[in-house]
Amino acid sequence: MGTTNEPQAASEQARRHYNSQDAQNLYEVVIGGDTLNLGLYDDPTRTIAQAMRNTTEWMAGKAEGLTATFHVLDIGAGYGPAARYLARTYGCHVTCLNVSEEQNAKNQAINRQQHLDHLIDVVPGNFKAMPLDDAVFDLAWTQDALFHTDDPAQVLAETCRVLKPGGQFLLMDILQSDDCPDGALKTALRRVNIHHARISSFRSYQETAAALGFECRETVDLSPHLLIHYSKWKDAVAEHDAELRRRCSAEFLALTRAGFDHWVDAAEQGLFQWGLLDLRRL
Repeated sequence: MGTTNEPQAASEQARRHYNSQDAQNLYEVVIGGDTLNLGLYDDPTRTIAQAMRNTTEWMAGKAEGLTATFHVLDIGAGYGPAARYLARTYGCHVTCLNVSEEQNAKNQAINRQQHLDHLIDVVPGNFKAMPLDDAVFDLAWTQDALFHTDDPAQVLAETCRVLKPGGQFLLMDILQSDDCPDGALKTALRRVNIHHARISSFRSYQETAAALGFECRETVDLSPHLLIHYSKWKDAVAEHDAELRRRCSAEFLALTRAGFDHWVDAAEQGLFQWGLLDLRRL
C-alpha cells in the first residue's frame, strides 16, 4: 500500500487551489458544470463545456477492450465527470484518486444523485504515494492533472505499480515544449498555483515511461486545441466579468486575467503543448 503521510508541496498547492471558493466560483460561472479538462474543438463552434465532454468521449475510445469487468483508476479525478461517463457507459468500476476535499465531496454527492456510487469509489490521496494496492487496475486514466506534480517520474512509477501487467495507461496532460526556457510559463502556471520550474514534455514523458517499463504505443499531439481552449476561456472571463466580480476576490480575478493572457501568448509561441500518451505496462 502507498501512504500519504509525508506532506508534498506541489500537491498542497493543487489542494489549496481546487479547494478555494474563488476557483470553484470561477468554474461554476464560466463552465456551469463539473468538468475541468481541456476541450477538443473539431467543431470550433463548440462551447467550452461541450468540447470538454468531447475530449472524454474521444479518450474513452482509446481504451482497449473496456467492459464492465474493468477496474479503472482516474488519477486527479477532480469532480469525477470522466469516472461517471466511464461507469455509466461501460459499467466498469472506477476509483477516483484526488487531493481536494471539496472536489471529492462534490464528486461523491453527484455519484449518489446519479445512482453511480456503487460503481465509483473516491479516494483522497497524493499522486506520488497512492494509497492503493499493487497490480489491481486494468486501466489508468488521467486528464490534465499530472502537470500539478513536481515529480512526474514518481507518479508514473506509482501508476506502473498499481496497474496489472499489460494494463493500459491513458495519460493526457498539459505539457511544455522541450525547448521552453525555465520560468517562461511561470505567470501562466501561477493561475492554478503551480510553482515548479518546468512541467513535462512529450519527450520527457516518453523517456520516463520507457525507463519504468511502459511501452509507448501512441502519442497524439493535440496542441492546436489548447490555444483554442484558452482563447475561449480568456473571452469567457471577460464576458462574465460582472458576475465574477461579485463572486470572486479582486486579487484572484487579477491573477486569473493575467494568467489567461499568458496561457494564450505561450500557446501562440508553441511553449505550451497538450496531448495524449497511450502507454502499456509490460
